[in-house]
Amino acid sequence: MNQDHRRATDRTTERGTDRASSRALPHAVPLARTGRVVGTLVAALVVSGVLGVSAGAADAAATGGGTDASAVTSAPATRVGSALRDRIVSVARGEVGVREGSAECDKYFPGGSHTCRTSWCAAFAEWTWRKAGVKEVPTDLTGRGVGAWGQKHHLWHDRGAARPEPGDLVVYGKPAPRETGGHVAVVVAVHGDGTIDTVDGNYGDKVTLRSHLDPEHATGGAKGLPVTGYVTPPGA
Repeated sequence: MNQDHRRATDRTTERGTDRASSRALPHAVPLARTGRVVGTLVAALVVSGVLGVSAGAADAAATGGGTDASAVTSAPATRVGSALRDRIVSVARGEVGVREGSAECDKYFPGGSHTCRTSWCAAFAEWTWRKAGVKEVPTDLTGRGVGAWGQKHHLWHDRGAARPEPGDLVVYGKPAPRETGGHVAVVVAVHGDGTIDTVDGNYGDKVTLRSHLDPEHATGGAKGLPVTGYVTPPGA
């Protein structure tokens, strides 16, 4: 091959290479742009709270930088007071099956002041709070009295005005100090349909788990009174 022919061939090859590069480049650019757009979107979702990832992972995604798996962490699901509520639920569930007339039941009365031969639903609810570590607990030994205590301490929520939470006390009957005929129990679960599970002292002469109660229609106590509201544990 002579020198002129070799030069022509080289120029043709260069032009072909350039054309091939120019054809490939448009495909590479959108991919890079896509990476930046996705990173920016992830960062925006993090800021808005939609995705629970660490700030470091968000920064890396926004700038296109890499990150290892340890940098992506789930956002905490817990909230202030939730640990206390969890303890209340655990304590209440652990007492299911305790029967009236036993030493295990009499312990619900502080200082041995009474026994479970008397009405003891309030004694059980108050003992559960104390055992779980609630700092301030009612001492009225009637369910309606517990409701009155909640009102006095600004911890009361009318039924229908607020959704109960696990650890709350559900009160049957209009709140009134030392007024009998009502009932009180510990809320241990709240379902999506609005029904609740409760652990009740002095229900069927024992500590009983009751499931899927509709607060709109449930009744309790010697007078069969309706649910009137809930008392929130202090600090929860």
